[in-house]
Amino acid sequence: MAPRSVAVVPFGARPADPRGGAWARQIARRIVDRFADHPTIELKPVFLVAMGDTPSQASYLVFGSTPDAALAAQYGASLGASHALAGLLRLEPSRSLELSLVDVGQKKEIAALAHPVPDGALPDAEVAAAAWLAAALGADAPPPSAAIGEAAYAAVLDGMDDEVNATLLAASDAAQAADARARAAARYVDALRAEPSAVAAEERLLVLAAESLERGDERTFVEPLEGLTEVVPGSWRGHYLLGELRRLIGDASGAVVAFEHSDALHPLRDADSIRLAELYIKAGADSSARSRLRRIRPESPEYPHAQDVLGVLAVQRGDLAEAAAALERAAESGPRDGPVLARLAQILAAKGDLPRAIERFREAIVQGAPADARLGLARALVASGDAVAAATELHALLGIERVGETAAHGRRLLLGIERRDLETRLERAGQAAVGGPVERLAAAAADLDAVIGAQPDLWEAHFALGLIARRNGDAEAAEAAFRRVLALWPEQPDALHELGVALLMGDRTADAVPMLDAAARLRPEDAGYLADAGFGQLRAGNLEAARERLAIAIELDADDPITKAYLQELARIETAGRPN
Repeated sequence: MAPRSVAVVPFGARPADPRGGAWARQIARRIVDRFADHPTIELKPVFLVAMGDTPSQASYLVFGSTPDAALAAQYGASLGASHALAGLLRLEPSRSLELSLVDVGQKKEIAALAHPVPDGALPDAEVAAAAWLAAALGADAPPPSAAIGEAAYAAVLDGMDDEVNATLLAASDAAQAADARARAAARYVDALRAEPSAVAAEERLLVLAAESLERGDERTFVEPLEGLTEVVPGSWRGHYLLGELRRLIGDASGAVVAFEHSDALHPLRDADSIRLAELYIKAGADSSARSRLRRIRPESPEYPHAQDVLGVLAVQRGDLAEAAAALERAAESGPRDGPVLARLAQILAAKGDLPRAIERFREAIVQGAPADARLGLARALVASGDAVAAATELHALLGIERVGETAAHGRRLLLGIERRDLETRLERAGQAAVGGPVERLAAAAADLDAVIGAQPDLWEAHFALGLIARRNGDAEAAEAAFRRVLALWPEQPDALHELGVALLMGDRTADAVPMLDAAARLRPEDAGYLADAGFGQLRAGNLEAARERLAIAIELDADDPITKAYLQELARIETAGRPN
């Protein structure tokens, strides 16, 4: 039999009713889906667009239509179809589905169906329509789908229509589109609550949730997936997607539970097992993480990654021998990975195995390891006594890395190799700047000026000058010095903190607060940094934020007199209602 193609016009509804219209449109769509794999019949959905009378009038989609034979034939011809199918879902006085099959070439109706739809029998109308259409075209009916009750079926149709609305609104009204997707998800959950075996609802909900990974609205679909897994606990894909969404929104413990449920129903892929292990690490369950990672066999493409994570875990617990062994397995079992080789080299250097560390560092650099691998190589070369080779590596490093922590450490190491005299003056001046007597500050500043004259990008020298300026009460000079540090090493915690203090000295509280807060975030275990951040908020009048920071600081160091003084000032202000 020659293939037949049928243009399916979205069905209309009578009387006009929002829910009936949605049902009619989506029954047409589901009939198209039923014939998706049919060997001799191809169904093509018609998208009807009404054009404005003038260019200024917007076009819009016609959701349902009941064209006569001539117009239906035109729709079919526009899609190159041999036939066109149009229909009407009649709701009153009794329900029925009325369909018309039109021959496009002849522009006339060649078959009609008037199928009664008693209460509870709405799903049967779709089945009957598909069977009738196949018979009218002289072909076999598409295979039947799982039976579903009307309550669940109607909820599925509602959800599908909300998905269409979301698609249409996506370009013009993102918020309304998001609301429509949320309504669709809720209706699919309603369908599953009415009938847990409603496969169509589960499939559509899973598709929506998976698409949220690309849209970035994962949080919206956590609750619907929780509903799905509650009603259909055997849905391994539901548990898996729930785990992925929870992972992405930062709920590590919830993600672990969902992934474990999924794994019990359908074994996780090795890549997912590694993600689960990393979640266990975040939750502080290192032994569970190791158990997961050790299940990944050497023949798996994920084996090198698993060994890398095992090596990191071993470092955290201080077992350098096990860490080195795991990273050796990672390095030898897959493509040469620069970062893995660099981590292995660092561990070998820490163990004192300098020849192998140097070899691995060099290999890591060839394989594209980050710049700090070259810094590690230079340190290993210095430790092995080859300062000349170390200096060569450091010059190469600073040729490509000018700003940041790695460059800062590289300059400091290079200074010690090439200018021991300046290093001595820098160390002496730094000690004086931090806690030396006031009478030594002028000499220290002179030493620092000499160091900067020879090596202008040493952050330590500028930092020490800033400390001296602050001790001398020169807030402007201190600020300039600390800003120079941050230009060389952005987010250097000590420079951020000291800059914040210098700004407070200059009564620039609004500028100081973000600096002090940034330093406290970078050093969350430093009670002094947290206390000063709290004091900055106190000076800014943000009493709640001040109390939050000071409470953490006093918990970290209950005996710190400065934190106690800040808390006393906070209490006084809260009592008096005004700052001092």
